[in-house]
Amino acid sequence: MKKNGKNLLFALAVLAAAGGLWLAARTARPARRARVEIVGADPVYLDLDRDGVYPIEGAALPVTLEVKDGAVRFVDSRCPDHLCEGFGWVKNEYDRAVCMPAGVAVSAEAG
Repeated sequence: MKKNGKNLLFALAVLAAAGGLWLAARTARPARRARVEIVGADPVYLDLDRDGVYPIEGAALPVTLEVKDGAVRFVDSRCPDHLCEGFGWVKNEYDRAVCMPAGVAVSAEAG
């Protein structure tokens, strides 16, 4: 009987955690700016209210970001696999996209 009780508690904890994650995702606020982190350099901030294409300087490999309709994405990278270009749009607070070979990470911030 004790084993069934532990299993039930574990299942309830998993459901509670899943519900918390779902609620956090549903209440995520649209971001106001993008933080571009470059290994070995200071972060760069892009205003998500200003559409444009931005080449990122100082990264291990050249990358280009596009800002459009309050979101940002990788549109070009010289990395071998181009996975970063498939992350899609980063627009809600705490969304993130990374190009590991270039050493560039993009996250959305409410600030």
